[in-house]
Amino acid sequence: MGSRFKKARYTVLKISECCELKESFMKKSQRATCVYIFVVLGLLLSGCIPKPDDTVDQAKVKGKVVLTFWDENAGPSRTPILQELLRRFEQMNPDIQVKYEGMPAGINKAKYDLAVASGDLPDAGGINGEWIADYAAKGVLLPLDAYFADWPERGQIDPSFIDYNRSLTQDGKLYQIPSTYYLDVFWYRSDWFAAAGLPRPQTWEDIFRSVRVLANTRQGSFGYSLRGGEGSVAQLTSLMYAYSGITDSFRKDGSSTVNDPVHIEFLKRYLALYKAYTPASDIVSGYKEVVANFDSGRAAMIQHNLGSYQDHKKALGTGHFDGVLLPPSMNGIRTLFGNANGYGIMRTTRHPDEAWRLIRYLLSEESQIYWNSQVGQIPTNLKAWNDPYFLSHPVLREAIEAFRSPDTAFVRAPYELPDYPSLIRLIEPEFQQVLAGTMDVEHFLDFWAQLMENSRRQHLLSNEEQL
Repeated sequence: MGSRFKKARYTVLKISECCELKESFMKKSQRATCVYIFVVLGLLLSGCIPKPDDTVDQAKVKGKVVLTFWDENAGPSRTPILQELLRRFEQMNPDIQVKYEGMPAGINKAKYDLAVASGDLPDAGGINGEWIADYAAKGVLLPLDAYFADWPERGQIDPSFIDYNRSLTQDGKLYQIPSTYYLDVFWYRSDWFAAAGLPRPQTWEDIFRSVRVLANTRQGSFGYSLRGGEGSVAQLTSLMYAYSGITDSFRKDGSSTVNDPVHIEFLKRYLALYKAYTPASDIVSGYKEVVANFDSGRAAMIQHNLGSYQDHKKALGTGHFDGVLLPPSMNGIRTLFGNANGYGIMRTTRHPDEAWRLIRYLLSEESQIYWNSQVGQIPTNLKAWNDPYFLSHPVLREAIEAFRSPDTAFVRAPYELPDYPSLIRLIEPEFQQVLAGTMDVEHFLDFWAQLMENSRRQHLLSNEEQL
């Protein structure tokens, strides 16, 4: 523990300072909630959020059960894929009509939160893994344990995902069943690597060396583009734990592992790339900007998840780029920090049996192969792993092999903390201060760790009060 407190002026906080941190976090959370609500209301009024398809001839749905389904990650490339699956489901289930409603990923949680407040929820929909604890605690989702237990194909879903989802809730019940798993990877310009005589990067040393070698090899190009704006801390988390090999967010004594000395070491190495080998504008870069830097030929490498594969393929074409999992940690263990999204049924539905028929179809081997092969992610259905597409796709094959390897460890993300998603968003400005040189790495990680520890204490107290 001693090494963790090297800079006492940052880590050994007074009670008053802890209270200020807690109050600051609470105020930030309230402000963010208000902002989200106003943004979503504005989009609803302006028509920017797709509305349900109300053009369906009501005469045709007479006598049918009509289910409303929300797609939480809608967009030009993904919406048609899910709509095709819903069309197939309707053909197989002529007594059910599905009304699709999509929303972009940037406002999906806020849209759901508004619906929770108003009581105007769909029958079923996409539920991000990080929402499970929050919505289970609020009674939004229907427990799926009985349905899952009676489903003959339940053994096809990787049991580790089911066990993990149950561990996120106080009552240990199953509120979401995952259908797609995405990991952070390094996307890199394989053609640039070949031209520079660089091998496929397999180690952290390979990554850092490649960034330096490929910087400015083309006019206006950079070796790397990092995410300093929206979503930065979430991606930074997977990088740190992949580098360190630490598999738990908290130690047994309740202290956070965020500010472990190995994470300090990594962050200093990583941030030394900023401006020297990356665009200076990366301090405000979110997903779109980082992907644009890569797809336009401005950056040789970026970190993002598997889901951006189709974007890169469309922009660059096959043979010009590839992906590689984050390398094994410095202690030799590969640690994966991913997230599994899937589907849930709302407790308010009047048609739970029909909603379950839809969910189990979307979880089937056929559906998962179709969906995940189109978006470039990993199925949670074990039978789907043997499909030729996943076995022939280099980075997906590497991911599946890593899942099966006894040398792979999975980081337990603290999604059981309902405010964890908000917490990592709300410290993004502090990360920008580190990039700008106005806050040092130790201070940032100690601040982050203190918020994590406060969040955990509040969660434990809340659970005790409910018992």
